Amino acid sequence: MASKQADLKGVRCSCHTFRHTFAKYSVKNGAGIFELQQILGHTSMEMVRTYVNLFSDDVMEKHKAFSPLNGLEIGI
Repeated sequence: MASKQADLKGVRCSCHTFRHTFAKYSVKNGAGIFELQQILGHTSMEMVRTYVNLFSDDVMEKHKAFSPLNGLEIGI
């Protein structure tokens, strides 16, 4: 097993873990979920959701980056 070869202890190390990590960091680095769906070879978006479990901080960062309020100047 890869974890034994790398002398990892207390860390889950499997093909599934690598696939999940790839999916999550792809989205964090800007990949679209539809492209990710094709890369992973899933026919349903539900399966992609299983792989991409974003933390609330990640969601907030995406919201800040793509918020429709960006660029609006409101004078009060």
